[in-house]
Amino acid sequence: MLIPAPLQPGDKVALVAPCSPVLPERLTYAADFIARLGYTPEVYPSCTSREGFLAGADALRAADLNRAFADPAVRAVVVVRGGYGGARLAGLLDYDIIRANPKIFCGFSDATVLHWLLHSRCGLVTFHAPMPGAANFPDDAFTRQSLADVLAGKWYGQPDNAGASLECLCEGQAEGELVGGNLTVLASTAGTPYRFSCDGGGSILFLEDVSEYAYAIDRSLLHLKDSGMLHGCRGVLLGTWKDCAAPSDLPLREVLRRAFAPLGIPVIAGLQCGHSVPSVALPLGMTVCMEANADGCRMVIKQP
Repeated sequence: MLIPAPLQPGDKVALVAPCSPVLPERLTYAADFIARLGYTPEVYPSCTSREGFLAGADALRAADLNRAFADPAVRAVVVVRGGYGGARLAGLLDYDIIRANPKIFCGFSDATVLHWLLHSRCGLVTFHAPMPGAANFPDDAFTRQSLADVLAGKWYGQPDNAGASLECLCEGQAEGELVGGNLTVLASTAGTPYRFSCDGGGSILFLEDVSEYAYAIDRSLLHLKDSGMLHGCRGVLLGTWKDCAAPSDLPLREVLRRAFAPLGIPVIAGLQCGHSVPSVALPLGMTVCMEANADGCRMVIKQP
């Protein structure tokens, strides 16, 4: 895996919108936030474009990503917000350029598919990290600091879980390459040339989602299993599941436990990462060690 270098004061950070349109006030906040960290924000055209539910045409959004990676002055690429549209860029990205110019790439939610493309096609370590143009970003110091730490290269070790406790759903120990992101987005890649897979020599799978009822989460998990995308999965880390259970649903914890228990691998729930406040950043592509048992749970991101 290609590990991007941390930023130095004054480094240029590209702000891009490969998914849905960005509200002007949120773009202003994102640029100001990057500047307050001591870096130089550069707003790309997708951030100020709109075509229906997309932040401009597919060609425009893909060109922003390609240009940001090609520009030697840009040291990090930050997705301003998620929404929908990342998968539409899969056939338009210049993977040779991206592979030849490894740099920090941050985002989550719909950007999950972009993480997977940069991982599988380019061998790049990327960061499932808070997006400064998201509505829940500005009010939480922990979340803001998590993105700041990624840009500064402070992302390995045992991540702070913002005071929340990790929970053991299935016992065991495992070590592997961290992959994953948003469950619904990952499941949607089945049957495409850009299909997600844990089969990279053994992986630790991270999953989160938002506004999906328990039955829909069960359906997506079944889709992952039946499509063979969980082959090679050594362990599972479960993030936050905001607004993902109706009162009449089977408890979400039980849905998740039943889905993974037959695999005989450790499963840890309760990681404060995803569509939540607070939310911690995770380095996708790095080696993670995890241990789950009734007495407690632990996960550590290995130092490169």
